[in-house]
Amino acid sequence: MPAVSYSEILRVIGQDLEARAIKAFDIRDEGERILVLCGYQVPPAATPVTLNYTPRDIEELKPQGAEKRGQPSKPADFFTLSQTLRAIGGYVDEKKARLLRLSNNDCPGADVVFRIEYETQEGERLVDDRSGSAIYDLCVNMYKRRGKSARSIWRP
Repeated sequence: MPAVSYSEILRVIGQDLEARAIKAFDIRDEGERILVLCGYQVPPAATPVTLNYTPRDIEELKPQGAEKRGQPSKPADFFTLSQTLRAIGGYVDEKKARLLRLSNNDCPGADVVFRIEYETQEGERLVDDRSGSAIYDLCVNMYKRRGKSARSIWRP
């Protein structure tokens, strides 16, 4: 199994969710697969669609994103779901933590809030609620650090 980081996994999942026009999501790392409960309406919303992503699925979906990235250069768009999820994945990777759950569907109200639940190497479970502007900052920082390799979350 190739080395894959949360930033890479979540970017690929984000691209797939974008293609499906998904707006609300609840992503859970279940070890050998990523479970996504999702829906087509703006959060908070019902999540009638269930998707599963295995390491093989991620590998199969990667080329689709690479084709898109190979197109003529345009300014970085940090408001896409794939960029947002990639930055959140990078945040979890940087902490060398295990993602437990990521949702944009938990907080009622007009402001976009992402709930990131993760477990540190010491076994501490943390919940981090991030506003849209805080995620934007993560995206900019991730963009500046592009190209640096990340750790693998799935074992070979």
